[in-house]
Amino acid sequence: MTTTPQSWRPLDPDYGNRPGYDAGFLDVTVPLPTLASSMRGLASVPLLPYQHFSILMNPSRRLAFWTAVNIDGRQERHLGQRQPDEWWFDERQGLTPPITAELQIGNTFYKGSGFQRGHLVRRLDPAWGETDAQSGRGEADTFHWTNCSPQMPELNTGWWLQVEDHVLQTANAHDHKVSVFSGCLFTDEDPLYRGVQIPLAFWKVIAWTVVDAGTQALRSLAFLVKQDEAVAALIKKRGMKPQATTFDDVPEPIQGYQTTVAELSRLTHCGFGDLARADVDVYARRRTTRLAPQVFNTIDTYRPLGRPADLFTQ
Repeated sequence: MTTTPQSWRPLDPDYGNRPGYDAGFLDVTVPLPTLASSMRGLASVPLLPYQHFSILMNPSRRLAFWTAVNIDGRQERHLGQRQPDEWWFDERQGLTPPITAELQIGNTFYKGSGFQRGHLVRRLDPAWGETDAQSGRGEADTFHWTNCSPQMPELNTGWWLQVEDHVLQTANAHDHKVSVFSGCLFTDEDPLYRGVQIPLAFWKVIAWTVVDAGTQALRSLAFLVKQDEAVAALIKKRGMKPQATTFDDVPEPIQGYQTTVAELSRLTHCGFGDLARADVDVYARRRTTRLAPQVFNTIDTYRPLGRPADLFTQ
């Protein structure tokens, strides 16, 4: 570990120095996700590069289609607690069409809503680099509203924080490097609350390499976590009824699942290239049968998890 820099740095307004996600980071090319042809017209704002990560916005939902981040465990820097918890609108110049505050969900929604401001790219994921300036810029960039999503507290402080740590600790990732794609699972039935359609599930696809027979081999896993029961309880508590949706019965307010990258691609309408291959996806490599998925907890296709540490990483 390197020396500890200041706990946090203010936003660097010079967006010209943001390299964004690096497809060659793992020494095996892992390109950005691709949207299905039926979805591409919705991505009207250009890709947004930040320090070590990039975001593609869904302007109609004011949330990210997906985020993509490179994590280098060797250059991790312990930044401590970030106070105050300040967020920024991304209103950088020079984009056509532009990114504006109106295309982002700000604190007017979150204040007193019962939802936490959930990072899609975790605060410390891009907080690495050869210099304090690089790591501090990576951390500060995660506090853009473009990277924020309405998450229930049980999801935001538990499941969502622990998945990358588990992979880094158990997957034998070469050089302690992983690339992570995250996003909201958008559906037309997502309930409306305070003028915002609330995603009822979030997802991650994680990629890394292992040394296999002297060469680097690509590996991946897919993770889904539902917050529908917790959202339903909140909406009822606030005197509102779910609009145009039926909440599935699950054993816990927040429930995580491991599935295949191919199945997650079907759900999200995002393509993940070689990460969906059956010889790359660690869960697909373990499966012995293939059952047609009907609901999230279908045996074999969706494996319920008691905790993030239950994820298969090998």
